[in-house]
Amino acid sequence: MFWLMLNQTAPPHPRVPQLDGLRGIAMLFVFFTHFGPLWTETVGVGGAAHWFVRIIEADATFGSSCFMMLSGFFAYGTLRRRSRTFGNFLAGRLRRLYPLYVIMVVIYIAGCFAFPSLSKLPTEPLPALLFIVETLLFLPGVFHIRLLLDHAWTLSFIVLFYFVEGAAVALFTRWQLSRLSRFGLIVLAGAAWAVAGDWLHCWEPRTAAPWVGMALWEGLDGMSTRVRTVAIRLNVLAVVLAVVGGLARTMLMLHRPDTGFLSLLMARFLLTTVTLFSFVWFAYLGPQWWRSVLSLSVLRSLGAASYSYYLTHGFVVKFFRFILIPWMGPAAHEPAVFWTSQFVGIAMSVALARLVFLTVEEPIARFHLRSREPREVLSRVATAA
Repeated sequence: MFWLMLNQTAPPHPRVPQLDGLRGIAMLFVFFTHFGPLWTETVGVGGAAHWFVRIIEADATFGSSCFMMLSGFFAYGTLRRRSRTFGNFLAGRLRRLYPLYVIMVVIYIAGCFAFPSLSKLPTEPLPALLFIVETLLFLPGVFHIRLLLDHAWTLSFIVLFYFVEGAAVALFTRWQLSRLSRFGLIVLAGAAWAVAGDWLHCWEPRTAAPWVGMALWEGLDGMSTRVRTVAIRLNVLAVVLAVVGGLARTMLMLHRPDTGFLSLLMARFLLTTVTLFSFVWFAYLGPQWWRSVLSLSVLRSLGAASYSYYLTHGFVVKFFRFILIPWMGPAAHEPAVFWTSQFVGIAMSVALARLVFLTVEEPIARFHLRSREPREVLSRVATAA
């Protein structure tokens, strides 16, 4: 069945809203990953709260892996459809990412001067300047450079993979490869990336998640009606694999057993790949009621603000760590305070992300769109003439 899907040549399928909704779900995973363990690091928790944090820690990286996979899926798909040249695609992505990123870098630098005890800037002027330039070039994470923005290393790999995806599309176009051949090469390249990173300790295996997204696009996008009917029959298998893979991943990281010739991180990546691949498969081809749930406006609005959320949720974590928890004193040890904080924290982080999205990210995107429209009109007129 899967061989048949990879060999069909129907036109590309339009972008599906339920995959945008997945960004909203991934966003919640990212927050709890960084917020839950904060309590064990500062005040300690017991009982049900302790197990909640343990499970959150075991499932850490799931949200970021999902973001990287979806980025690979959408970016590679855009380039495969040849709707834009790679130069135009890259310029568009940087126009979307860079303004808000620079604003956050400036805020963090200001914070380093305002709170010297928390500063990550080198004390000497030249190393500090070099560190800022490296940060602006999305190098931390790809190289062993200290992060100025907490957890922003995934953004560095997302930008790096824009070039990887562009090169892959150029090669595939030049070689005129079949869908099955492209899928096989992407899987092999992703496996090589994960193994090389694990053995050489230059990056984590989970940074191969964009390769998973690229393979997923080749497997799912552009299905004909006949092939789609066949693919839907695999939905039950996809659900089973997603559930079993997710549970196995959680148990693996809770107990951390000896994984033999595979490292623990590699085993986690393999289980994450199975889980995410199967989950997105079902999100794409599942029943209408499930696709409608994932397409709810609340999830899509969260997904739309996911980049703002990615860059700003750390402020809420810091607010609790350095201000609210110390202010509460012994009361912070109470279970009721812990559980209430989970709802308050997510509400604050979502509100902040939506505020930044509506006042900064979206207006900038609209400005670039308006400034590009006259050039596109002139280009179409010149072409028609």
